[in-house]
Amino acid sequence: MTGGVAISAVAVTLGSLVRPVLPPALRVGVIVAMGVFILAGECGLHRVLLPHRRAQVPSTVIAAGGDAGALRFGFEMGSGVRTHMPSNLPYLPLAAVLLFSSWPVALACGLGFGLGRAAMALGRHYSGDGTWWDSQWHRHERVVRLTLTFTATVLTAAIILA
Repeated sequence: MTGGVAISAVAVTLGSLVRPVLPPALRVGVIVAMGVFILAGECGLHRVLLPHRRAQVPSTVIAAGGDAGALRFGFEMGSGVRTHMPSNLPYLPLAAVLLFSSWPVALACGLGFGLGRAAMALGRHYSGDGTWWDSQWHRHERVVRLTLTFTATVLTAAIILA
């Protein structure tokens, strides 16, 4: 969780330098273009992944550590210590924080990102059967990813345009 907050803090700080220089219409255009790009990727229209560290957190971190292991897994993913991002979706809120956000919203966004990462690990841990959880994820992954991407894109646009 703290990793997402730290990344948001850096983004809102850098954004404080960028926002005064870029006109609002250009900033909205960047967010819309990113939303379309990310949605197209999730729909299978391209396979371009934006830069990220490609080191996977081993599932043994969860298995060996109980609740603390699941939280460590979430921390390592959220902070970028070891992470693999199969989607470009995290870049949408990052860009929104960079181009539009205030400090409270940026910190809430980072906290939400960290909680979301930890929730996946905790869900697997509490399922009682990691193999079953993994099979269910693979079975429903496409629908979940499309739903999350569409929802995040629409909500980001609605918040920015409001």
